[in-house]
Amino acid sequence: MSDDHRNPPPPVIDAARVVSYAFVDDIPYCQSGSLFTDEAMVAQVPRLAIAVGLGAQPGPLVFYCDEEWISLAIADAETVEQAKQAIERNYPGVSERWIDTHVTLEEALAYYDSETAGLRCSFCGKRPFEVEGIIESPTATICRNCVEEFYGDFQTDGGDELGN
Repeated sequence: MSDDHRNPPPPVIDAARVVSYAFVDDIPYCQSGSLFTDEAMVAQVPRLAIAVGLGAQPGPLVFYCDEEWISLAIADAETVEQAKQAIERNYPGVSERWIDTHVTLEEALAYYDSETAGLRCSFCGKRPFEVEGIIESPTATICRNCVEEFYGDFQTDGGDELGN
């Protein structure tokens, strides 16, 4: 079956830049190990993507996706080649189907920013994947690091700047 008519994945899945993908809905699935999520075990999926985290994620990630490129499960690997070899055990013949995206980091970040409406900490400018947690309000957004820094500043200043 030709892959020409199928929709490729977005440049970014779950804050990771897609570097390679494959359609595997017509490859017989050979279970070689188990992949679990919080809800259940994931078996055959129709789409696979290998991506590199936009943040501090050390190695490539394998996304097991549905038809809409929504991630159902994630596994990590040391290298892209190691990921492809591991996937080949479950999806024999997929090695001939990998399509490289050639998405640059800049393109991925631009896509991510457009999808998240430019969500960043109003104080340090970091994106959600660059920090531990982020809190949104209608007027400002703040990350955990800035909350802790400002809290520390208030504790050490003793409130002098507030006229106390």
